Amino acid sequence: MVAADDRALSVVGDLERAGVEVAATADLREHDPAEISAKGRRGRLHAVSIDGMRHECDLLVAAGAPQPAYSLLAQAGARISYDAARGVFVPTELPPGVEAVGRVAGDLGPLRPARACHGERGFVCICEDVAVKDLQRALAEGFDSIELAKRYTTVTMGPCQGRLCHLPSIRIYAREQGTDEAMIGTTTARPPWAPVKLGLLAGRAHEPARLTAIHHRHAEAGAEIIWTGAWRRPHSYGDARAEARTVHEAVGVIDVSTLGKLLVAGPDAVEFLERLYPNRYGDLKPGRVRYGVLSTDAGRIMDDGTVARLEDERFYVTTTSTGADSVLGWFEWWNAVWQLDVEIVNVTGALAAVNVAGPRARDLLAPMTQTDVSAEGFKYFDALEGLVGGVPCLMLRIGFVGELGYELHFPSPYGEYVWDTLLEYGADLGIRPFGLEPQRILRLEKMHILVGQDTDSESNVLEAGMPWIAKLDKDDFVGKWALEHVQERGFRERLVGFEMTDGVVPLEGGQIVLSGRPVGRVTSARLSPHLGRAIGMAWVRPEYAREGAEIEIKVNGGVASARVRLEPFFDPEGARLRS
Repeated sequence: MVAADDRALSVVGDLERAGVEVAATADLREHDPAEISAKGRRGRLHAVSIDGMRHECDLLVAAGAPQPAYSLLAQAGARISYDAARGVFVPTELPPGVEAVGRVAGDLGPLRPARACHGERGFVCICEDVAVKDLQRALAEGFDSIELAKRYTTVTMGPCQGRLCHLPSIRIYAREQGTDEAMIGTTTARPPWAPVKLGLLAGRAHEPARLTAIHHRHAEAGAEIIWTGAWRRPHSYGDARAEARTVHEAVGVIDVSTLGKLLVAGPDAVEFLERLYPNRYGDLKPGRVRYGVLSTDAGRIMDDGTVARLEDERFYVTTTSTGADSVLGWFEWWNAVWQLDVEIVNVTGALAAVNVAGPRARDLLAPMTQTDVSAEGFKYFDALEGLVGGVPCLMLRIGFVGELGYELHFPSPYGEYVWDTLLEYGADLGIRPFGLEPQRILRLEKMHILVGQDTDSESNVLEAGMPWIAKLDKDDFVGKWALEHVQERGFRERLVGFEMTDGVVPLEGGQIVLSGRPVGRVTSARLSPHLGRAIGMAWVRPEYAREGAEIEIKVNGGVASARVRLEPFFDPEGARLRS
């Protein structure tokens, strides 16, 4: 036992009562040994030598001078000073209304000041494996403050939070700089002083959720609500296939308020979008909409959506539901880099949106608005502003689900009113709401991609079957050099459609195989009730990216046959979209 105060030496009695033979005791207040060394082999202690006197033992118990736990007092505003007589820091000049008594105030009894470790192999911080040489290196690099040394070496940043190493590190810094501990000072005491149990932090279970302005109408209608990112959205209202059929045969309505919505405006708005997107927007006329895919600077697909030109210098940009925040950050980052005269406003939460789709969509909207919604007055990819049911709306004629469709964007407080009014006007037309699952069936029939499902972190528009997006003759855009490289090296894989020959639906993520070896992967797969067969999308080797190519997909431990399709499964000419 090597100790420096009565409290530590009292452990000797505890050990003896437990049947432990104490070979020797060294009281550092009576004798300050020049050297204490431990001898052992293969992880076992055999002996301890104190100033050359060897003691056979298998356990060394050591305790230096106890440092008062002054951290809470320091946080309250107490001054902490070094007591050279006892070799510890003690609180002084307590703030008003605070008293300190006992050991925390420095009432530790007679102590003998400890000395700093000698040599370079001594460990200062056991938790972080910080040795004397590490502190010496910090000083050599110019980190002469104990606060800087803490961050450079991580001393005191381990699980004990400095309880074992704070004072030794200060002593070593004082010794190496030829000064005393009072000049070195201490690091700043910050809460928490004692570890906080996770149970106290956890509290009751809570997972933040984002709800649209129409959410409660979905719940009242008995929709199955699922997570999509941070949003809660309807999977379906009980019969996904029937909902998909309704969109093909009559009219359906879906809540798409979760779409990201950004206003981009200013004298440089056109140039800003031209630099960001691979396709063009300078030639987009006011009142028109264009599909767009955002690429990273490495040419990878990061998001997609639509861009509507409302006026010469004002654009309305939509993003995927889960990509709104990242796209906003992307826009703002590049705006800061380029310093163009353009403003970006995030209106995602301010606006609700619904998509009305189906062959009778026009019949539904015509009596609700004075806007001409005829095929001639409201063409495919038009953007018009008007009143629908008395509510100001931006109306986009787009068709993600493959049928005649109108997307209505309007102030969120009108969400439930617009939803209820659409269902009321559409009652005689066979209208029914549809959720994400029927939407996914419908979009798959058109081979419209879902970013993040049909694409991954390596996907680009060229290999994803959208070469018309990349206008490589533009002066520049984010990711252009990467797409040029892809074009030069050739395609490594292609995104294609496929239809199963036996009707079985493969798992999404399933392997496409050749002679038992993977040559591709399924990204989307569904049974289309309208087409009466299983369809999907997959990444395949370029040699299989041809119409009618035979492929095999692993299903239920075996393989099933499929044929590659390069055109949409439903209405490949897009006649119904443009009707």
